[in-house]
Amino acid sequence: MKSFKDYLVESLEEKKYSFKIKLAGDLPEHIEDTMKAALEKYKVSSFSKGKTTPIQPKLLDFPTLENTQMTIFDVELDYPTTSQVLSAYMAEQTGLDACCIKVRSLKEEDEIVLNTEHLVADKKEALLNQDYQKENYQDTVGDKKINSLLKELSKLSKDTQPTQYKGVNDKILAKSAPKEKTSASVKIEASNSVLKGQSGNPDPRKGK
Repeated sequence: MKSFKDYLVESLEEKKYSFKIKLAGDLPEHIEDTMKAALEKYKVSSFSKGKTTPIQPKLLDFPTLENTQMTIFDVELDYPTTSQVLSAYMAEQTGLDACCIKVRSLKEEDEIVLNTEHLVADKKEALLNQDYQKENYQDTVGDKKINSLLKELSKLSKDTQPTQYKGVNDKILAKSAPKEKTSASVKIEASNSVLKGQSGNPDPRKGK
């Protein structure tokens, strides 16, 4: 039966730490030997031969550099480390400028690929690296917007007016509603007749 120490050793042996080391620009001779010797600190499991890209106006991994090439090395280590530590260590051991070295783990590399998946068809450039479109938006603010809004409101008010239809009974129908003047005049005449009748009654004290 295996001991806990045996299981721990086997798990450590199976665990690998993979990185992509990218160097921009022209590289000095024997750079691969220098890098591999320096990485023995983390016990190199595999070290691929560098693949150099053609010279490009812009590199996504090196946005500050122009018209340069990039060499990529695939590295697999047995001991754990981080991409930031490994990048600083490579700059120290190779003597290259830190701005020309980019180290990423495979997970970080996959994330970068995912974020730059949608490219502009004509420029072939990541959307995050593009400048904002030049727009003044004057049509949506100021006097132009007010005039446009007034025209829209005027047109809307005309469209919402009810349509007047002419019928066959228009001649026999009244053109306007009758006014309630008759009832008021009846009340006034009735009150006047009452007052007249009261004035014509004889005075009971005089007998007339």
